[in-house]
Amino acid sequence: MGAPTDSDAHIFCSNFKVDLNEDIVKVSSINMTIPKVATTTGFDIAQRTYRPGRPTFGNITLQGAEHKDTVKIIRAWVKDAYDGKPVRKNLTIEIHNQKHEVVRTFHLLECLPVAYSSIDFNSQGGASTMHWVLEIRIQQVTMA
Repeated sequence: MGAPTDSDAHIFCSNFKVDLNEDIVKVSSINMTIPKVATTTGFDIAQRTYRPGRPTFGNITLQGAEHKDTVKIIRAWVKDAYDGKPVRKNLTIEIHNQKHEVVRTFHLLECLPVAYSSIDFNSQGGASTMHWVLEIRIQQVTMA
């Protein structure tokens, strides 16, 4: 296979970067729900119309490899949230193309950790690797 061309710039690979931790290997989808709000025109209260409400976002899940130094930041964030401290963070996810150029950026605003797990031990071939899973509640998402 030859070198990527300019027409390959639109192809999304599994190349991404999350500014929370460089060891993140998987990010779940971002779900958004926009409720419909009943309203009237003001002249005829019997006739209902609908307008879009305020969008709400579901939780996302980040998965990563457990490394001694880099996972300390995530564990400290989860512990502070568990202790009731104000720990909301803004996170950025960058999607890269095959040339490793940024093609889409998602800004996750006011994120709060809601669940953390690091008990998945994968021992294939005699080697043990520990992975962590972090579930985050998102307040707002912007794209660039």
